[in-house]
Amino acid sequence: MLEVALRSLIHDRGKLIGSLAGVAFATTLVLVQTGVFVGLVSTASAMIRRTGGDVWVMSRGTEVLDNGEPLAAGSRARVAEQPCVARVRGVIFAVALLRKPSGAIDYVQIVGAEGTTSSAARAIPWRLERGLLRDLEAPLRVAIDDHDLDKLQIDGDPLGTELQVGGQVAHVAGLTHGIRSFALYPYLFTHIDNARRLSGMAEGQAQYWVADLEDPACAPAVIAGLSAEPDLDARTTQSFAELTERYWVFGSGAGAALAFSALFSLVIGVVIVGQTLYSITREHLKELATLKAMGASRGELVGFVSWQASFIGVGGGALGLGLALALQGVLSSEGIAVVLSPAVLSVSAAAVLAMCVLASIPSTRKVLAVEATEVFR
Repeated sequence: MLEVALRSLIHDRGKLIGSLAGVAFATTLVLVQTGVFVGLVSTASAMIRRTGGDVWVMSRGTEVLDNGEPLAAGSRARVAEQPCVARVRGVIFAVALLRKPSGAIDYVQIVGAEGTTSSAARAIPWRLERGLLRDLEAPLRVAIDDHDLDKLQIDGDPLGTELQVGGQVAHVAGLTHGIRSFALYPYLFTHIDNARRLSGMAEGQAQYWVADLEDPACAPAVIAGLSAEPDLDARTTQSFAELTERYWVFGSGAGAALAFSALFSLVIGVVIVGQTLYSITREHLKELATLKAMGASRGELVGFVSWQASFIGVGGGALGLGLALALQGVLSSEGIAVVLSPAVLSVSAAAVLAMCVLASIPSTRKVLAVEATEVFR
């Protein structure tokens, strides 16, 4: 039955090519949309996960990393005195005003965290293409991403360029690659002391205190103790990362838009493949009736459609994967993260498989309903 099914499919090359193109198109959209979704999620919480720690402490009511308020310097001692706290690190993630060379006003995201310019394990920024982490410890030295050069109106060699930030002059001392803000504000990475100056915070202030615990199992007790403070909230790193992801990806509607696009592409694939399979089945009803009259079982008849659907699914899926990988490179060069991890590929493969199964249902029902007398008509 395999040979009969494939010969019937290949015989009408126009319909075969149309079906392969439909599946390839659907597969590409599903892979890219899912990859962009995963990329958005990882981008939204990248700073939290990279900074690490066990417990994040913030002002009461903070719902997302980007909206943190400055904490009083004395709040650090309240975190440090909690049982099981081994170390407290300050984090600043603040928006500051930037004046471009043209005189136009824009905003940048100031990022500074204790211990991240001297620790390779927690290095912020990571993916540093030019410059050294320790260069950011010099007064008012910052690192920017190469994708933001045009937006910041920087021509030529960016290293040494002056930036008017928060009423002060900062100098570019490093260049990163592929680190973009979910809110699309250019990142300015620097030492936490520089971050305080550029964002207008007083010495010893921070927007977040990150507590490294002697034993991660102490986290619930530490969170309970700090949450009792009237002006503080505390969350585990994982909890705060997920809260930020939900805020940006689902709260902004980006997640729903990507999910709708992926679903729509699958519907298109179902229609194209379904029409092709049904058309081929109708054209070969007499052959199928002959096989049934000769004693072909229901399973063998269903195999006629199943082998065709499988061939279209595998062939179109492979083409779609190739197109998705090509698009990944193009989109990445534009600063759009497309994550095609094994998990993304597995989910997308399952979606394409489900698409082909749904598309084959009408043809399967038609094959099972064929009568042996059809051969005499």
